[in-house]
Amino acid sequence: MSKCYWKAINKFGKNTGRGGLSVLALFVSAVSSSYAANSEPVMLARVDDLASLSLESLMNIDVVSVSKRSEPLQQSPAAVFVLEGGSIIRSGVKSIPEALRLIPGLQVARLDSHTYAITARGFNSTVADKLEVLMDGRSLYTPLYSGVFWDAQDTLMEDIERIEVIRGPGAALWGANAVNGVVNIVTKSAAKTQGGLEQIGGGGEFEGFAAWRYGGKLGELGHYRLYAKTTHYTAQEVAGAGDAGDARNNDQLGFRSDLRLNDSDTLTLQGDLYKERIANPLSNQDESISGHNVIARWKRRYDDSADTEVQFYYDQTSRDDTRTFTEDRNTYDLEVKHRFALGERQNFVVGGGYHTTDDNIGSINSAILKFVPATRKDKTLDFFAQDQIALIENKLHLTLGAKYENNDYTGDEFQPSVRVSYILNEHNTAWGAVSRAVRIPNRLDHTLNIYNGVLVGDESFSSEEVIAYELGYRTILTPTLSTDIAVFYNEYDDLRAFSGSFGVPQAEPIRIVNDGAGRTQGLELTVRWEPLPEVKVLASYVYQDMDVAAKFGSKDINIGQNDENDPNNQLNVRVDWDVAANVSVQARTRWVDGLDDVGVKAYSAFDMTAIWRVSERVELSLLGANLLDPQHAEFSGGKEISRSLTGQFTWHF
Repeated sequence: MSKCYWKAINKFGKNTGRGGLSVLALFVSAVSSSYAANSEPVMLARVDDLASLSLESLMNIDVVSVSKRSEPLQQSPAAVFVLEGGSIIRSGVKSIPEALRLIPGLQVARLDSHTYAITARGFNSTVADKLEVLMDGRSLYTPLYSGVFWDAQDTLMEDIERIEVIRGPGAALWGANAVNGVVNIVTKSAAKTQGGLEQIGGGGEFEGFAAWRYGGKLGELGHYRLYAKTTHYTAQEVAGAGDAGDARNNDQLGFRSDLRLNDSDTLTLQGDLYKERIANPLSNQDESISGHNVIARWKRRYDDSADTEVQFYYDQTSRDDTRTFTEDRNTYDLEVKHRFALGERQNFVVGGGYHTTDDNIGSINSAILKFVPATRKDKTLDFFAQDQIALIENKLHLTLGAKYENNDYTGDEFQPSVRVSYILNEHNTAWGAVSRAVRIPNRLDHTLNIYNGVLVGDESFSSEEVIAYELGYRTILTPTLSTDIAVFYNEYDDLRAFSGSFGVPQAEPIRIVNDGAGRTQGLELTVRWEPLPEVKVLASYVYQDMDVAAKFGSKDINIGQNDENDPNNQLNVRVDWDVAANVSVQARTRWVDGLDDVGVKAYSAFDMTAIWRVSERVELSLLGANLLDPQHAEFSGGKEISRSLTGQFTWHF
């Protein structure tokens, strides 16, 4: 094999270690180089409208992500946080990844105009593969690399009702790949988005953006809404003079209808259609992303403690990065869930699902990269059950859950969890959990082929595994002060590694193998404080320590660099202030520890958003992002993220 191959592959191997074995991201770098006057106006989201309220009300917001049934956040036996839609509107952010920055405990780093690295509790990379992300029950995970293409995920920010985040495994209900956490994005019902909305704005990182939405009634049957949006992003900066040449344009439209069929049955139909183009200076061609999806969800309610839900969705995606690969994928998913009570002390959630996906992955230069075979169809069959038992009524609850999955990569997988919550009183709750979760293999692990067989996937690669231990405590100390603390210790086994070293030529192909192991431990603290009725403060701190190493006998010398993209410390503070009845301000600052091994310095960032309600129908807002410095890097190999000032005009009609 020629020396130039080994020179390139050696560089590839070093970079792959730095990205937490982010094979997909690194092979890219290796190869690259209508008006309704009678509609009710929508009012400006004020602090007292949003959070109501009181700390006690906030801590008793109902969440569904922990148990697939509604329960108060204060009593949930998991590290869970709810970001309400009103807070997203007040922040002024224009994308889902930027909204996730508002959530304590998540690691969010931006690389360029369209690429993010997002995870919880470690293993961050541009192809992070241990976080399950859903939107209205539709999984955003891709079987290409077990992660999320964040540039393809969008919706109208004003339509998001809340984002629920579980830090820690959620596999007992949500399945494989919910290893380090679950992000559940829930949009508003059509009844909550009646009337019209128009937005237009630009400045800073945006050449311009516009959005339109209209909601109406379907007689006595229910409600509907339609929306459309377009966003034009400017290019990010490079360390020297000039920009990165990575400007992008995104267009998306969608609909939702919520129908009441009778006193017991409801039906939701919704869908989206999108297309995006991203400038690629390395190929001098625009990358293209497109797709569409549709969801149908039927629910029958029997009484307060029992209901049945059936959901089906279809999701089609296409991607062409113009340098290495193209992908077309079709996904079909059916899930049935039933909730019921057994006596006065047990609440059950049981269900199952069938998931199938087929793809066609093309190679732009097959001598450099290809997937063998180029087409594949996979299916997954799963069953789950969870029983919440009141051992001591209104005091001690035991939650037992498990999910069984049969998939075409590894066969049978069993992922159980045990959770306990002890409610000392209405203001204090302690909880603990032990869980097992797996990250099943993907196309990259089994079928990747680099440089005609220098690096190859291996069908014997099995699931990565975590055993997670968690403890937490929530307390409302005073009517104006509350805290939420969680500590965790995770043990990982069978992590992805390589069968050889890239430093010297190999007689055999280097394969993807399960030769890694490791552990993470850390602490997460969130504090809410209301110093004044019109001022609310949310502060969070995360400490994390991570150690990953090769197993005895492994020849992979780079796996120990898996922690290089995970900061040890993060501090975030958010302040919401109603300056006047028609003016609100949100200020946000974050400090992120440096990634010394990859040359990313610690940085501080300060964002501020001001919203002025000119009238009941008109709002003006101004968002300043990264105001502390002209530009800074947030991740290994990323561009410089620039200071930005964006204005927005919103009309409700």
